[in-house]
Amino acid sequence: MKKKIFPGFVFFAFVIGCKSNSKRNLQPEIATTDSAVVMYYRAPGNPRFFSMVKVYEKEIISKLNDDINGSVIPPKDTCTTQGKIYFYGEHGAVYVAYFSRLKDCMSISFIKTGEKYFTKMSETTKDLLDELQKNAKEPITQ
Repeated sequence: MKKKIFPGFVFFAFVIGCKSNSKRNLQPEIATTDSAVVMYYRAPGNPRFFSMVKVYEKEIISKLNDDINGSVIPPKDTCTTQGKIYFYGEHGAVYVAYFSRLKDCMSISFIKTGEKYFTKMSETTKDLLDELQKNAKEPITQ
């Protein structure tokens, strides 16, 4: 009897121990947005001067959504924000995310219910943001 119970207990402990307790999917509303504006800061951490590009392609928004709704990771105090994304949803809703594309800081962050969360940025999303930046323009002021 003991021979049957012990392997079952080990398997149960292994499954429970490997279960991820990380938060994820904290911004499900982004999946329903229809457009976005990506802002690239001229100087990291300083949103005063920037260039921007509008995004209407659902495929691009979906790829960004995948990373934003990934597992929450610990923040790095040495990372500075390089830009911001405004996602536009129904009834005028706006969802904001920040990003850093530096090699050791590839992350997306957002604030939800007063708490700031970070998720890992994939290489695909980094490449996507790099490509979008090629079409970014400075806003016209009058």
